[in-house]
Amino acid sequence: MRGTLLKSYLRTVIIGLGLLLMVNPVQAAAVDSHTSFIGSNLDDYYVNLSAAKVEWSTTMDLPTLGDIATDYIMGKGVVAVGAGKAFILQKGQLLAINAQTGKVVWKYGSKLKAPLLYQDGVAYVTSEAGTIYAVNAATGKNKWSSSANSKGISQLVIDKDQLFTANGDIQAYNLKDGKLQWRDNFGEKLYEPFMVEGNLILAQNSESGAYTYDILHAFDRTTGKELWNNRDHYFPITEINGTLITQRKATLFDTLPLTTLDSLDVKTGKVVKTVVYNPANIDPNDPEAPRGGIAWSDGDRIFITGQKGVYSYPVNADPATVTRDNYSYESIGAKLSYAAGPYDGRILFSNEQSIYGVKMVNKSAVQYSGISNPIARFDLLGHGMYVAQTDGKLIAIDLISAKPVVQLKTSGRVFGPTLLESGMIIVQSKGILTAFKEPQVLKMK
Repeated sequence: MRGTLLKSYLRTVIIGLGLLLMVNPVQAAAVDSHTSFIGSNLDDYYVNLSAAKVEWSTTMDLPTLGDIATDYIMGKGVVAVGAGKAFILQKGQLLAINAQTGKVVWKYGSKLKAPLLYQDGVAYVTSEAGTIYAVNAATGKNKWSSSANSKGISQLVIDKDQLFTANGDIQAYNLKDGKLQWRDNFGEKLYEPFMVEGNLILAQNSESGAYTYDILHAFDRTTGKELWNNRDHYFPITEINGTLITQRKATLFDTLPLTTLDSLDVKTGKVVKTVVYNPANIDPNDPEAPRGGIAWSDGDRIFITGQKGVYSYPVNADPATVTRDNYSYESIGAKLSYAAGPYDGRILFSNEQSIYGVKMVNKSAVQYSGISNPIARFDLLGHGMYVAQTDGKLIAIDLISAKPVVQLKTSGRVFGPTLLESGMIIVQSKGILTAFKEPQVLKMK
């Protein structure tokens, strides 16, 4: 009986629609006017995501001009954390803020500027005049002021008993008392960042001749004198038995269709070994074939980006004699790029609209949900992926389950790196620092 009534009802509806179309064509247009489009419009309705409880929030200074303005975005020294505190600049003063309560513990100095650095109970900051200050993180008292100024500092690096600074040149200071030890003896400006590797300070720049080529420079960390340089190499990805493993750069005269790693002698910079990787088995003589990927190292593995994922080999092994791993996102079907990892057993890929992961244990792919706007950046902390969207919203996602956990609405669109200190997630959003408790499920056990 019920089925008969349903059929009768449907017949009536169909007849009614037919009469409507014949009698009133203007009214029929209301069925589908073709004047609207519905896209990703389910965020607030589909995902019932709780808002993070803000524990505290404060304003902070941001760089406004020059290359250092990008440091905020890239995460180089605008905010430092450690010893249960967040260190920021506010109206040119260095402030230490209790990471859990947001209360100002102490203030120091005037006319100070980024970058900031914290290590082993000391906060380091520079002044507009180029003085470096080492401040006791517990008391806010001056430990030392540098013996010589270095204006325009945009990078601070501590390694062993030395503090290195960069401002187009590189300087070395004694970490205990701030005395200048040397300035590099190189006549041309050096690019940033630079890196410290063993007894070497490594930096890059370029020179123009028949074509513009890049140069990797190695300086003696005790004297600042250039020991050697080598053309067309990236920074080293690892050091093995007195050699630096570096990726060779493609040039006009050497297109490098395959990923090529050279071993450079640390004392002379000369190439002592070359290894070529071809994980996708491409024809290097085919101009239409995809080019080799970018290499990096993690632990005892070398990773190389590919067209559909990431490949991995044991470090310092002949790639022709070992089985390589392949973390492929091909099953997803999307056009993605390598984004981060390995981290928490996953390699992450993104198209700036969504994020996918490939599990290292079984190579299966997973999509991370909860993202509803273009991605400004994301940071991995504990078991959490903290995704900052261009609409000013930050989504905390569980790396293991791939599900969103909590969200934070900020007032900014440009995000610095999200930080973790003393159980607090600290979010930078265009001049505002906001803190909420790290979700329990995202804590690293």
